[in-house]
Parts: sequence; structure tokens; C-alpha cells
Amino acid sequence: LYIATLSNRSGGSFVSYALTEEGSDRLKYVGGYDDDGFFQSDLPVSLIMPSHNGCVPCLAYFDDRIDGYHFINQPFSLLNFSSKQDTVFLDFSDSLELKYVLLGTDGKMIIEKSVVFSADKYINNHFFKINDDNFDYSNNLELLWYGGLRPTEEKEDEDVQYGSGIISQAGEIEDIQTKKSDESVSREVYKGRTEWVGVRTKYFMSALIVEGVGEYAVLSAENVSFGERKQTPIYSAGIGYPLDVTSISSNIYLGPLDVDHVAKTGTDLDAAMNWGFSLIRPISKGVLWVLKFMHNKLNLNYGLVLLLFAVLVRLITGPLTKKSYESSQNMQKIQPEIKKIQAKYKGNPQRLNKETMALYKTHKVNPLGGCLPIMLQMPLLWALFMVFRTTIEFRGAPFMLWISDLSKPDVVLTLPFSIPIYGDGVAILPLVMGATLLLTMRMSSATMDKSQKPVMYFMNAFFILLFNTFPAGLNLYYTAYNMLSFFQQRSIKNKLANQ
Repeated sequence: LYIATLSNRSGGSFVSYALTEEGSDRLKYVGGYDDDGFFQSDLPVSLIMPSHNGCVPCLAYFDDRIDGYHFINQPFSLLNFSSKQDTVFLDFSDSLELKYVLLGTDGKMIIEKSVVFSADKYINNHFFKINDDNFDYSNNLELLWYGGLRPTEEKEDEDVQYGSGIISQAGEIEDIQTKKSDESVSREVYKGRTEWVGVRTKYFMSALIVEGVGEYAVLSAENVSFGERKQTPIYSAGIGYPLDVTSISSNIYLGPLDVDHVAKTGTDLDAAMNWGFSLIRPISKGVLWVLKFMHNKLNLNYGLVLLLFAVLVRLITGPLTKKSYESSQNMQKIQPEIKKIQAKYKGNPQRLNKETMALYKTHKVNPLGGCLPIMLQMPLLWALFMVFRTTIEFRGAPFMLWISDLSKPDVVLTLPFSIPIYGDGVAILPLVMGATLLLTMRMSSATMDKSQKPVMYFMNAFFILLFNTFPAGLNLYYTAYNMLSFFQQRSIKNKLANQ
């Protein structure tokens, strides 16, 4: 799954960590930044920032007098490997334990530490045994991940928009974000029983998961210089323990925000993923499960999966759409009679309301019939929007022709300038989607008041502008969905015309 390089500083602090898992016949996670901060499209994703603090992770304590940390990041001694044996390969279900020790000047043990790696999981265990009799510190010990994660996305704003520091206390999630290049967040302490803390980018995460609950959590953030990027937010997170702590057992999840891998932690770490608000989270998870199932069982690329999924959603929402469209058409048919009633009883609101309701009853028309079916579909549509924008399965997934990455806009021409909302590239799928949307709108607006049609065309143009920066996977789905909607509405319209 990965190639990790460790230092004996802090008893096993990560120096580098590159993801090497294969998907189909290629590396699953490709495209990232080199040590100098330049994006390389053919590099395996690397998650560790170049750093000299040796604290990913480490034990530390905060000194209020200097308003800063003392890292326990000096070199430990590695006990179970010789200095000549510097590379270990793990296959399948293999695991590896590294044993470190930190000795005091008197030769007595201060800290014993073991690090355990497994070949089939992005989880490594860090166990500390602490001899507090030989440990001179004045504040609570913290298990700390200090130095964030390396950016992974070519578009700088994607790392900025989705990056954050996160904590989980009693099932409640708190997070911090920096949105501006000159913005930082000084160390914030969150009192309470803490299950895990983490830092994330758009698609990847490092999380410290403790087996014994911590007393508090800490988060901080800063922006650092990295290559030619204007903004590189770096988040740090830690878990605090009492002064008399003698052992700390933790698991570190360091890998992709993929539900299959995250589930192996046995925690609610998937709460760090963007599922949307509470009402639609179960729907979002269900949508992702269906997409992964279709991809794995049918052995289709994700572009074809999205087209097939659009057909599936149309089958599910088709009856609601049909009911909505038929209700809308029936309302249009009785509009002349409604206008007559309005003119006749314009001075008598109560009689007007009574006669209007009687007209609805006579023609078996429900004035909410056109809106209610659409409202019932909104949670599903919002869940689809959330999943398609953030799921790691689409990252680097090609479809066909010019669509080489479903997680990015299918840009075919880069402009020398940026247009507000539209961006700096011309993508094809938003234009095709806009055309399908226009066809559907024109059909449904055949009986619309002429004064309302300019608004319809404006909305159509706005959607083209807005969706130009959206991922190709999202636009591919909506294009297919709109085409199916058009054909369904045309069929319904023809049937109603022949009645």
C-alpha cells in the first residue's frame, strides 16, 4: 500500500510516506508535489511535508512561558535491527514491529516505544511506555502530529477549501480551517474526552486514534512557503494526557479518505469525510456504496458507472418526475378558467378561494403536485452533489477521449485570464449539460408566461458558468440525467396531447 521512511527521531517519526497501491493496471493514487513544492502528474501521492522537527508523530509538552512546544524528538535507539538493515519489505498479511528506547544521561530508560506496521492496512500502531520518575516536564504530555500533510492537488484552492484540522469528542466533530494566505490559528485547546484527532486534505488524512481516551485535544494552523504556491495551510493536532500517564497506545491512520480503508480503524473516522448535513449523510453513504459496488462487481470504469447510475436514478425518480410534469401540465390547462374566476371574484377573496378549490377538485388537480415530487428528490440530488464532488474513487479515474480525470473539470482550453464564477478554463461537459438543460426547460416552458422566459434562459446560462469548475464526473452524470429527463418528459407530453 505504501513506502514509508522513518527516522529514529521521536522513536519513529515519518520522513516520507508515498502511496503505492495499485488499481487495475496502474498506481491508484498518482499526482503530487515533490520535496521542492512542484506538482508532478506522474509522481505517487506523497503525504509527509519536508520537515526538520521530527514530530510526525512525537510526544511533546506545551510551555506557557514561551508559548511554544518542547518536542521530545531527539534520536531514540533502535533495538531490534542493526544499522545496516535499513529496508524491510512486507507482503500480504505481514507485519513489522520496531522497538525504540530513549535513555537518560544516567543510562536509565525514559521512554520505550514500539511501532507496528501491517502490509494490508494504512494503520500503524505507536505504543509509548513512559518512566515518569526520570522525566522532567512541567505540563501535560501530548501525543502530537505537528506539520500537517503535503498538498496533493494541482489546483491550489482544492487543498485550501477542503483542508482542515479535526477532533472527535464523544462523537461530536470540531474543526478549524484557514482560508487566507496570511491567516493562522494559534493553539486551541478543546477540553473533553477525545477519541481521535486528525489533519486532512481533500482526499487524504492523518489521524491519531487513541485506545485510551485523551483528556483534551489541541489544534493549530499556519500557512507555510512551499514551492510557488501562494497558500499552503498546515494543520497540527494532538491529544493531551494527565501528568502521571505511564503508557499511551495509539493507532495512526495515514492514507486515503476511502471508506473501505477508513472502516478498518473501527471508529467513526468517516465523519471527517464530506457527507453533507445529517439528513442526507445516510443517502450520501448509500450512493457511494452503490457506485463502488457497480464498479467492483461489473468491472466498469467509473465513467460508465456514472452513466449507468444516471439510468438507475431515473428509474427510481421517474414516477415522481412523471407525476410532477403531469400535474404541471394539468395546471396549465385550467389556467384560463382560473383567470376567469379571479376576474369574477377579485373583490371577494373568500369566494375566490372557494371557487378556485372547487375547480381544482372538479379537474382533480393538486396545486402542490408539481412541487412536492421535486422536493422529495432534493435530498437525493444534494447527496449526489456531495459525493461526486469529493469521493476519492474519481481521483485520477479516466473515462474516454478528452475526459482523463473524473475528479477535475474536463478543460480543453486554458485561458490566459480567469473569469469570475467561470474560472480560467473552457470545459466541454458543462456546455453539453447546459444544452440538455435548455431542451428540458424549453419543453416544460411551452405554456409559460413570456415574461418568465428570460429568467429561465438566465438560469441556464448561470448553470453553465457555475458547473464549468465542477468535476467532470458530476457534469457527466447531470448531462446523462438531463437527457433521460428530456426523453421522459417528451414521452409524457405526447401521451397527454393524444388524450
